[in-house]
Amino acid sequence: MNNIKKVIWKSGYRKNYIAEKIGVPPSHISMWISEDRKASPERVRMLCKILGCKAADLYPEVKNG
Repeated sequence: MNNIKKVIWKSGYRKNYIAEKIGVPPSHISMWISEDRKASPERVRMLCKILGCKAADLYPEVKNG
């Protein structure tokens, strides 16, 4: 289970804003949250940069972020 939804909520950003900054449709963000689709490592890095977090904050099973 990931924490993407929780981290986005805490950031105050909307999924549409994040999707625009990353260059993906908002539906991709929703699919990452529901784990119907996996974000590429590059997209995870971009998401972390926007949200000001580490990969381990989004994916608790990741030990190094």
